[in-house]
Amino acid sequence: MLWRLKQRQLAWLAEERGTIRKDWADRLCIALAFPNRYRVGMSNLGFQAVYRALNRFEEIVCERVFYPEPEDVDLIRQNPGHLLSVESQRPLQDFHLIAFSIAYENDYAFVLEMLAFGGIPPRAQDRTAAHPLVTAGGVAVFLNPEPLAPFIDCFFIGEAEELLPDFRKVLQPLLREGPARPQLLEALAVSMQGIYVPSLYQVSYRSEGTIESMTPVPWADVPKRIKYRRADLLRHPPCQTQVVTPNTEFSDTVLLEIGRGCGRGCRFCAAGFVYRPVRFHSARAVLDATDKRGPAAGRLGLVSAAVSDHPEISALCETLSCRGVSVSFSSLRADSIPPAVVASLRSSGHQAVAIAPEAGSERLRRVINKNLSESQILEAAERLAEGGILHLKLYFMIGLPTETQEDLEAIVHLAKSIKHHVLKMSRGKKRMGTITLSVNSFVPKPFTPFQWVPFAGISVLKEKARWIHRGLQKVPNVRVHFDLPKWAYVQALLARGDRRVAGFLEKVALGGASWQQALREIPFNPDFWVLRERGEDEVFPWEFIDNGIERRFLWEEYQSALQESSTPPCRPDEKCVRCGVCREQRERSLGMVGGTKPDRP
Repeated sequence: MLWRLKQRQLAWLAEERGTIRKDWADRLCIALAFPNRYRVGMSNLGFQAVYRALNRFEEIVCERVFYPEPEDVDLIRQNPGHLLSVESQRPLQDFHLIAFSIAYENDYAFVLEMLAFGGIPPRAQDRTAAHPLVTAGGVAVFLNPEPLAPFIDCFFIGEAEELLPDFRKVLQPLLREGPARPQLLEALAVSMQGIYVPSLYQVSYRSEGTIESMTPVPWADVPKRIKYRRADLLRHPPCQTQVVTPNTEFSDTVLLEIGRGCGRGCRFCAAGFVYRPVRFHSARAVLDATDKRGPAAGRLGLVSAAVSDHPEISALCETLSCRGVSVSFSSLRADSIPPAVVASLRSSGHQAVAIAPEAGSERLRRVINKNLSESQILEAAERLAEGGILHLKLYFMIGLPTETQEDLEAIVHLAKSIKHHVLKMSRGKKRMGTITLSVNSFVPKPFTPFQWVPFAGISVLKEKARWIHRGLQKVPNVRVHFDLPKWAYVQALLARGDRRVAGFLEKVALGGASWQQALREIPFNPDFWVLRERGEDEVFPWEFIDNGIERRFLWEEYQSALQESSTPPCRPDEKCVRCGVCREQRERSLGMVGGTKPDRP
C-alpha cells in the first residue's frame, strides 16, 4: 500500500512547472515542511519563496514535505518513517535538517504529527545525533514560538532574506566539525543573530501563574533577547511563486510580493506591527521579475498587506495591462482603489473583489484604527460596480474590544447599504450583484495594542453570530459565512500561550485526543491564557523577541483604542519614531546602539 504515497507525489510533480531537483551528493539536504496539505502549502507565498531561496545556494538541496492527504493519514500513522518528500520521495530521516514553515497557529499540532509520521521523536530532548535538526520559521512563530518550544531545536526569528545566508554560512562548518547536538545548537545561537534555541533559556513563574522571568541558562553565553532580523527589500528581488501548479487556491497563478507590512496601524493586525516599517518593491523591480518569468507570468497575483497602498500601483497596473498580463490582488483598501486598479480588474475578467471594513460602525473602526468612513466604503462599492465588478466579499470581525449590540446592528446596516448601492449600479447589466460576508472571531495577537485584551469567549461569539445571521438571513443576494468560535479559542490559546501550552498540543497530536478532551484533561486551565485580561506590566511569553517595537507605544495605542481615538499611519519616509522601529534602525546606522537590550522593552 505504501506505493500509493509515492504515486501521489509523482502525480503532483507531473502537473508542476518550476520544480527544482538536485543531486544529493555532498550537499546539505533540507526538508522544507509545511504543516498542512499540499494544496494549502503550495498556495503560501512565504513557503514558495523559502523553497526558491534555499535552492539558489549551490551546496543546498531543498525538497518539500507536506502533511498527508486525509485518505493517507492512517496509512502513514501505521507505517511511521514513510512521510516522503515530493521531489525524490525520500523519508524525513534522510535529511540533515527539517525546516518547518508555519503561518498559522492552528497548524501547530500538525508539526508534532509530521515528526511522529517521519519516525522522529517529537520532543527535542529525545532526539540524538542520528536525527535531523528540527527548525521552524514563519510569521506564527516569530510572533510567539513558546507553545512549540519543547519540540523545536531552533527557531528563525525574522525574515528569510536576512536569515538564510547567515544560517548557511554558520551551519555548514558546524556540521563538518560534527559537534554533539547541544554544542551545535549553542554554537548556532552564539554565532548568529535571529536564532532562538529554546533549550538554552529557562522560564520561571510567579505563584499566580504569570511569568516572572525568562533568562539564558547559566552555562550558555547567548543573548537575553533575540533580535528580529528585518530585510531591506531594496537589496532583494520580490518574493514570487517558484512552482506553478493547478493544485492551489490560485490555480496556475504566479504570486508576486510588491510590499511587506502595512502602515495603516490597525490595532488588531500583527502583520501591521511586526513587519514595520512598511516597505515596497519598486515598480521597476516588480516588472523585472515578471519579465524574467516570460509567459509563465501570464496570470499574476500581486501580494501585499495593502496592495492599493503601493505608491506606484496605478503605473504598475497600467503597464501590466498593456502587456496583456491578467492581474489579481491579495487585498484592497476601500479608501484607495484608483481607476487603474479597477480597470486592471475589469480587463482581467474579475467579477468579485474583497474589501475589509472589519467593523460595522465608524465608532468601532476608530477603536481598531481602521480609519474608514461609511461613505468611503459605499463609494468603493459603487466604483467597483461601475467597473463591472458586482460581487463583493466583505470581511468583518466580532468580539472586538468595546463591541456593543449597536456595533453588530451596524454590520447588518452596512451590508444592506452596500447591497443597495451595488444593485443600483447593476441595473441594466442583466446580472445581479451578490454580497458575501465573511465574519470571523477576533483573536488578540502578540505585539499588537490588543495583546492585553481577553478573547471574547465561545458562547458570546456564537450568540453574536446568531444575531447577525438572523438580521441578514432574509435579505436577497446577501450571504453570510462564519468561522467556528471553538477554533478561534484554540488559536487564541496557541497565539498567547507559554511553554506550558505544549501539553495541550501533545495530547491532541500524539495522544489521540480531540481539542475538547485535551482542554478538559490537561492540568492547566486554558482560560488562564485565553479569557484573562492581562495586567499593564505583565511579562508576556513572547517578549524575549526584540523586534524594535516599544511596549510603551503598544500600551499607548491600547489606551487610544479605549478612548475611541485614531492615530496616524506609519510613515517611515517622514522620520517618524513613535513605535521605536525606525529610531532603532537610524541609531544603528549611526553606530549609536551597542550590545543587547534589557530584559523588558
